[in-house]
Amino acid sequence: MKKLFLAALTFLFFHCSYSQQEFQLAPPVVKYNSVFFIQSATVSLQFLQPGTQIFYSLNGKEPAKNDLVYQSPIVIKKSLTTLKAKVFGNGYVPSETVQATFIKDGLKIKSIEPSPANEKFPGNGAKTLFDNEGGIADMHNKNFLGYQKDSVEINVLLEKKQPIHSLLLDFLRDEGSWIFLPQSIQVYYFNENKNSYELIGKKKILPDTIINGSACVFEIIKPGKKITANKIKIILQPLQSIPEGHPGKGKQAWLFIDEIKIY
Repeated sequence: MKKLFLAALTFLFFHCSYSQQEFQLAPPVVKYNSVFFIQSATVSLQFLQPGTQIFYSLNGKEPAKNDLVYQSPIVIKKSLTTLKAKVFGNGYVPSETVQATFIKDGLKIKSIEPSPANEKFPGNGAKTLFDNEGGIADMHNKNFLGYQKDSVEINVLLEKKQPIHSLLLDFLRDEGSWIFLPQSIQVYYFNENKNSYELIGKKKILPDTIINGSACVFEIIKPGKKITANKIKIILQPLQSIPEGHPGKGKQAWLFIDEIKIY
């Protein structure tokens, strides 16, 4: 009887220990006002369970126990800095990694004239695209302009004529809600000598495998040559037919955009 009791006790001990080791911690809460910033962005991380620590990286690599330990709000000053954070605790499986990429403001934009957005998703009008607010992966966030049409044209006027090195556009991707990246991006600059717009660069994006969840995704277009301009024209073509295997197959996709940066 005593042997049976000891055997049962041993089983329960190892079973409980194993169960605790298999328990995965929840990811940390990441708080920030916007992923877009002028001088700096401040980010706070939070996880309240005793005996755990938040480790993070700013180099795009997966956080490990030899990385930075979160102790106070993080100040980010460098553009395209990707913060990744993860919770570790003895006897627990580390949490999933959470991440966000922070984007510094570019050349000063005087005005933007976009195609009229769908009345359901008007954002905050044209200023939505250069107000340094957003980067929140939520289709109901008012920092997005939403479109469901064949083509979207956006005309950008810079404060002054200057060299253009790259252009960044930030989109929402939420395939479960029929929101896809554009199937094509074309960017032009106004050549005053020829009194016409000339192509800076273009990109095609075709969905392949199904991507679950909602995320903000930025695309960068770089000129193939040195250019100087103050007028930029962007032509976006939303995905015309959602492909096989995706929710909304055969329907026209939505396109959501929340910020444009020119460097």
